Amino acid sequence: MASPLLLTAGALFVLYWANYTRALLRNIAAAKASGIAYVVLPWNPFYTFWLASYQIWLPLLQKLPASWTSPWLLFMNPEWTYLHGHAPFEKMGSDCILTVSSGRLQLYIADAEVITQVTTRRNDFPKPLQMYKRLDIYGKNVVSTEGATWRQHRKMTAPSFTEKNNELVFKETLHHGQALVRLWTGESRRESRTIQDSATDTMRFALYVISSAGFDVRVLWSHEEKENTGGANSVGSTAPPGHKLSYRDAISSLLENILWTQVFPKWVLENSPFEWHKELNTAVTEWGKYMEDMYEARKREVISGHSSAASGLDLFGALISRSGIASTASDSKTPDSLSKSDILGNGFVFTLAGHETTANALNFSLIYLALNRPQQQHLQADIDAALGGKPIAQWTYDADFPPLFGSMPAAVMNETLRLIPPVINIPKCTPADRPQPVTTNATGGRRVCIPANATVSLSCAAVHKNPRYWPTAAGLPQGTDGVHDVELFRPERWLLRSKPAAANASSTAAHVDETYDDDDMAGPSGADVSAALFKPEKGAYIPFSEGYRSCLGRRFSQVELCAVLALIFRDYSVELAVEEWASDEEVERMGVAERREVWGKAARRADGLLKTALTSIITLQMRGERVPIRLVRRGAERFLG
Repeated sequence: MASPLLLTAGALFVLYWANYTRALLRNIAAAKASGIAYVVLPWNPFYTFWLASYQIWLPLLQKLPASWTSPWLLFMNPEWTYLHGHAPFEKMGSDCILTVSSGRLQLYIADAEVITQVTTRRNDFPKPLQMYKRLDIYGKNVVSTEGATWRQHRKMTAPSFTEKNNELVFKETLHHGQALVRLWTGESRRESRTIQDSATDTMRFALYVISSAGFDVRVLWSHEEKENTGGANSVGSTAPPGHKLSYRDAISSLLENILWTQVFPKWVLENSPFEWHKELNTAVTEWGKYMEDMYEARKREVISGHSSAASGLDLFGALISRSGIASTASDSKTPDSLSKSDILGNGFVFTLAGHETTANALNFSLIYLALNRPQQQHLQADIDAALGGKPIAQWTYDADFPPLFGSMPAAVMNETLRLIPPVINIPKCTPADRPQPVTTNATGGRRVCIPANATVSLSCAAVHKNPRYWPTAAGLPQGTDGVHDVELFRPERWLLRSKPAAANASSTAAHVDETYDDDDMAGPSGADVSAALFKPEKGAYIPFSEGYRSCLGRRFSQVELCAVLALIFRDYSVELAVEEWASDEEVERMGVAERREVWGKAARRADGLLKTALTSIITLQMRGERVPIRLVRRGAERFLG
């Protein structure tokens, strides 16, 4: 006679299997009715257990016969759009693919027309807020809200991103960019040092820029601190009274471990016996205290009317000024303003989004340029033409950003973001009770219906490589060695004509802005791409998303990236470091052919890592691997062939 335990276990298994089968069949029926190409998966690839362990199981599943695992196994990798780009869509014969499991209907879109419909119908395709609730560490914000609450946050935050702030971004980028170059090239600015971890250094650079332009706090680099070159609003490595961590350590520790704040609620971190939990909780608490300090200081300055806060230069000051809090007797929330916690919540999101995306784009741009010497030389020529040899101290936002934004610096930035977007899939969803019809021109205007309660992913990594939308650079072949042109780093594809950068400067003013039903929600001025460059079809280029929920910091990032690229490549070239294969002395004795061979080894490794070693936590980054690079003075390059 079977034991009660076995009977119970058997009953639970039957119940689980019945529920699994019923849910899977229901979702398959919805997929069939949608008219969209679909693939059935054995389980939801976004289950927490699978996300935490798929790198263990996938290699085992890949050993099974292909007839058992095709086509579903490819879609079980959460990073599949980064790893495979548009190829799976081509294989399926559709630019929209539904994956179907018992627990989830997931639509991936690589169709620009459909993406545009999704981004412009914000009530039909809201954000899945459950994915963002843990960003409310310090308060609600423009990223983690929807509906009327989001409108209120958007109206208050969007106008903070002004031309005045862009001017400040340009100025602070030049300051911290010079400090970064000094870190990499020594006091003489002529040392050729191997930079083992450029990603960490670019993270620090971008964090310092957002600190200056976002909070009016200038973080000192180590050499600045030693030289005591800071001013009244400068902070260094020492924790001030009342703090356990320095400003720099608090925000760096928090951002480096931000994933775990999404996994563990604050009460878990506060009560955990693990030391690293305690350290993270300290960072969360300390950064909150720093934001409180900055909030109170900026509020007093706004009230006084005698500071940059009152004139809206830095984001935090502009937000406080616009919120109306400074004109009220208390910090209580009124119908037309944000509360103190809302302002702190948005300040945190500004910091999180404003540094990681830009830092990654700069780091990957350096690697791509090290791999592509002709494009690097083209970049340097355009910088020379745009700036005319002016010393950095004479560069200004009004005079010098437009020609940079209309030539190779912007083309390099755009091409890097095309190949490695900050996020590979921008999440949306459909309401639980309302399927959503869309039309795609890719299938002759056929109308399909996205099922209700589906997760919708705007697949940046796939639409950015959809051959329908991307031209081949003039005079270049469609591809090399069997690799299609869309997979290659070719910033020239963005150049409309081969005129000097300065000649294109005036055309950058011809932006085509987004159209909004409320001017207060418009956010940053200017289009995603300069009018002097190739303009992709709407919905085909979405590194900053698109529509009402597009990234407020788009122009902030564009100004920062164009300025720092110009600063670096005006005087320097970037090369792959080759110490793994040859010492400096050995390279010095090599001829052209030998140098080409050793550089080729470094290039193959770097190219392979760019294609396979990136993973997503919040943004797409290279984790656990590094591509060492060097800055060398222009004219002293070792690998020219």
